[in-house]
Amino acid sequence: MKEKTGKDLSVGIDLGTSNLLIYVEGQGTVFNEPSIIAIDQATKNVVAVGYEASSLVGKTHDKVKVIRPLQGGVISDIDMIREILIYTFEDIFHSKIDRITKLIICIPSEITETEKDAIIELGHGLGIRNITIDEEIKAAAIGSGIDIYAPQGHLVVDIGGGTTDFGVLSLGDVVLSRSIKTAGDHFDQQIINYVKEAHKLEIGLQTAEKIKIHLASLTGKLPTDEDGKTLLFDAMGRDLVAGLPRQVTISAKEIRELMLRCFENIRSTMIATLESTPPELAGDLVDNGILLSGGGALIPGIKEFFEDITQVPVHISESPLAAVIDGCKKLLKADKKIYLGVM
Repeated sequence: MKEKTGKDLSVGIDLGTSNLLIYVEGQGTVFNEPSIIAIDQATKNVVAVGYEASSLVGKTHDKVKVIRPLQGGVISDIDMIREILIYTFEDIFHSKIDRITKLIICIPSEITETEKDAIIELGHGLGIRNITIDEEIKAAAIGSGIDIYAPQGHLVVDIGGGTTDFGVLSLGDVVLSRSIKTAGDHFDQQIINYVKEAHKLEIGLQTAEKIKIHLASLTGKLPTDEDGKTLLFDAMGRDLVAGLPRQVTISAKEIRELMLRCFENIRSTMIATLESTPPELAGDLVDNGILLSGGGALIPGIKEFFEDITQVPVHISESPLAAVIDGCKKLLKADKKIYLGVM
């Protein structure tokens, strides 16, 4: 959907490690694709962005470089973030970026103050003066319908691509937060390592992600297909011994055991977060429970996994993948300054 009028625009951006989402007030979410860019090494021109760039991962020659400018929840290449934003903005707004009068950018909590300043300068360089930077975990809570401005404690766990963020929120701000790099990208890499060790097969990131989406679970009962048979996935890659193409069958049981090992770090960080939470706010969690958002919230059995750890109710965001951009939408619609406990 492309804007053709001359009206001023308010824009929200979820600048995630895995995906970039752009919301335009009055139009909805106009972009939701991987945070990946492909560049021509010789000319430095943009070859592709989003899904098109993602499809090139592991398949390019040395003249084209595929870049993920956010890795592990931190910015690895601010120039490439700028190129992604310019490329998408020009497509959405027909090169008339000066129509954007208000911009909210939600970022991973691991990003430093220096990186925040760089993002603000990036926006100013595009001619946008009114720029707000906020943490994804706050936006996810707002987008999931939580009133974070009330004097009550809320615990949000956002399991994204680069990081899993834990945040205790009250009175409109983060009281306590932790972030670990045990998240979607880590799961993919562990699947690659496992298949290499157990099956002597080398697979790529795209195949690992497909295995994760198809087989990952934390449930005691293995996921099954419509016929009640335990799910399997046929993975294709390169045989490490013969060096030839080969296919192996991966079972849901294998991936569940791998995921449970991965989630041990998440378990220990969850416990550490609760132990550090001020008593009054911890008491609020008995009633308010814990909110899960991000792509990891879609893993079967994750609700029961966290309830077993915390012994409090766990709620999954209605739209885990869109919770942050939904929060941007609500922040853009707020027509007056936010004070303590009042919008």
